[in-house]
Amino acid sequence: MPAQGDLNPVPTNERHDMKKKIALLATAVMALSGCAQTPDTVRLAAHDSFAISDELIQSFEEQSGFELEIVRLGDTGSLTNQLSLTKNAPIADVVFGIDNTFQSLAIENGIAQGDWVAIDYSDVCFNYDISYFEQANLMPPSSWRDLIDPKYEGLTVVTNPRLSSPGLAFLATTFAGFETNAEVFEYWRGLRDNKVKVAGSWEDAYFVDFTRYGGEKPIVLSYASSPAAEVVDGEAQTAALRNECFRQTEYAAVLTNSPNPGGAKQFVDFLTSEAFQASVAEAMYVYPAVTGVEVPRAWAEHAQPATSVLGEDLDFAANRERWLKDWSDVFDN
Repeated sequence: MPAQGDLNPVPTNERHDMKKKIALLATAVMALSGCAQTPDTVRLAAHDSFAISDELIQSFEEQSGFELEIVRLGDTGSLTNQLSLTKNAPIADVVFGIDNTFQSLAIENGIAQGDWVAIDYSDVCFNYDISYFEQANLMPPSSWRDLIDPKYEGLTVVTNPRLSSPGLAFLATTFAGFETNAEVFEYWRGLRDNKVKVAGSWEDAYFVDFTRYGGEKPIVLSYASSPAAEVVDGEAQTAALRNECFRQTEYAAVLTNSPNPGGAKQFVDFLTSEAFQASVAEAMYVYPAVTGVEVPRAWAEHAQPATSVLGEDLDFAANRERWLKDWSDVFDN
């Protein structure tokens, strides 16, 4: 989808507490559908990892004259599915967080009107807990290809590609990384036989299963920028496998049948403002999509982009359902 203005055309998630002025409405779709919306409100649907400061909320509200409400709908897959199911009676005005792994599904289902605007990007790759491998006197993997090695048995957690955009991104990476489907399936079977865990969401994988947060898996599917969130006294506690990653771009768009399309468009524009773009690195550990926006100095050491990416030319619309069926044939049987 073409970017607007000075948006980076490329390459084409620290949750923060919100004060009471933000309505956290993430529950069942039926309950959400029954929530009345006032004309002076802009309602945003987003994934659970979306973060925005109170100061930025206040800034948007003062500039636009609208009050911002936020509806959190789980991971990106859940977000896309719920908005698809409710497009004729939308539960929000605007969406943020559908990325290039789920965007084609959103387009197929017609959930948005107008342009999809790039807001941020990040590189999906595996992270590992440095201290775990030091204490175990075990050499960490150098690539996702190494994860089928028996010495890493039971050490890895990935996310379900049906529900999680990093999971779908990694699934796509494997197709891009091998020449034949037979090689892809052999690799997946290797992961399964090596007792990889499949978590329902990125939050569960990272904050529940990862050893840095008390879990049992020292290797987790995450992002190249995630190590920047794990620096203690200037020392990195995790590292990313930055080769052969998938570049994930997150978008915002006005929802079809939005009760407040004008306010929704103002919020999309606000997300591309210098003030919001300058916040995304520290708030969500992603890179700003607008060119020329500076990121924290520490990112030069701890949050470098991937050294190589795979899968940018893959056709998700044409292949998604087949990929997911093939994946399920391996992991669900």
